[in-house]
Amino acid sequence: MGSSRAADLRDAALLGAAAGLRTAAPLAVLALRGRLGGRRMRVAFLAGAAFELAGDKHPKALPRTSPAGLGPRLATATVAGARVAGPPGLPVAAAAAVAAAYAGQHVRRLVGERSGAPDPAVAVGEDVLAYAVAAAGARRRRPWWPRVLDG
Repeated sequence: MGSSRAADLRDAALLGAAAGLRTAAPLAVLALRGRLGGRRMRVAFLAGAAFELAGDKHPKALPRTSPAGLGPRLATATVAGARVAGPPGLPVAAAAAVAAAYAGQHVRRLVGERSGAPDPAVAVGEDVLAYAVAAAGARRRRPWWPRVLDG
């Protein structure tokens, strides 16, 4: 596997991990970087991200590892993974999303218990991490499809 393909799959994994932490993060960051959707879609992705950031702090928020919580995370992860790495990015991003969802849930609970910080405060730290990971996976690069088509 060439270094370019490996970098694409790394980006897919990073975007998948971001989706595991915050469902909207990978699509919002790709849209902000001009790598997904036009102006209207960018607004929609950003509105969805803002809604999720607020909703995640609510005590009645769905557990991220429930089927209703994992489904959207898998959807956004695979869209983002395919966007940066083509079809091989789908399973990579999906696996990273599931792993990050479970790990993030565990770490968030553990940090809250050990620090005594209220859950919304811990969640803000997780927000920052999710968007930093998404930004790392969405850095501007040449799309995968010309490399595939050019041989």
